[in-house]
Amino acid sequence: MIDDNQDVAPVQVPVADTDVQQSTNRRRTVIIVLVVVLVLAILVAAIYGMAANPGITSVVRDIAIIALALVTLIIGLFLIILIFQLQSLIVLLRDEIKPILDSANQTANTVRGTTTFVSDAVVTPMIQVASFVSGVGQTFKTLAGTGHKRKGRKTTPANSAKE
Repeated sequence: MIDDNQDVAPVQVPVADTDVQQSTNRRRTVIIVLVVVLVLAILVAAIYGMAANPGITSVVRDIAIIALALVTLIIGLFLIILIFQLQSLIVLLRDEIKPILDSANQTANTVRGTTTFVSDAVVTPMIQVASFVSGVGQTFKTLAGTGHKRKGRKTTPANSAKE
């Protein structure tokens, strides 16, 4: 059994410290600026090196052309594989998922038809019979004089104690 008078430590929700967030933002900005400056320095050094050494530049150019051709071939191969996978997915959807959806749709239509039949054949006649029996019973109560409701307020023990 739990005692209601037990001291329970309140749950402390961590509050975001704005100084920590600002220093994190400053650090992130400094790192981004340093990376951009480093990339620009490498680019300037590469351009100067290519202008100063045309023989090495032609070799680097040839290697870059070969690398670009290989990357293009690999990307083309991956695109062909992707097309075959997409075709496989379409076949799966057509052959597996569509019959399942058709079956679910057929089941929903069957449930809809069964509900309509039960409503028309069972529920509606039961309501009509119940209302007829209730009407006949109320008629007999009225003719016998016991069907009138009392006028005024009923007193209950709780209400009579207040008065």
